[in-house]
Amino acid sequence: MRTATVRDVQHHLAEVLAWVEQGEEVQITRRSKPVARLVPDRSPNPASVPLPDFVARARRIWGSRAKGQSLSETVLTDREERV
Repeated sequence: MRTATVRDVQHHLAEVLAWVEQGEEVQITRRSKPVARLVPDRSPNPASVPLPDFVARARRIWGSRAKGQSLSETVLTDREERV
């Protein structure tokens, strides 16, 4: 783990962030006492999270009415059937 003072972070933020991007943890100190720790982000990449299949869900709910119609046409058809 690397150590940086508050002043180092204020004046060399890009360099400190480069350390973090490379996977290193950085302990930030003020007057030789630790006050914070910067760690690399370990959250999953949003692009790798699968999205739900909305088309399949719409077909399960509305059946064949969802096929080949715009959403507004589908809503109007559904409303007509309710009246």
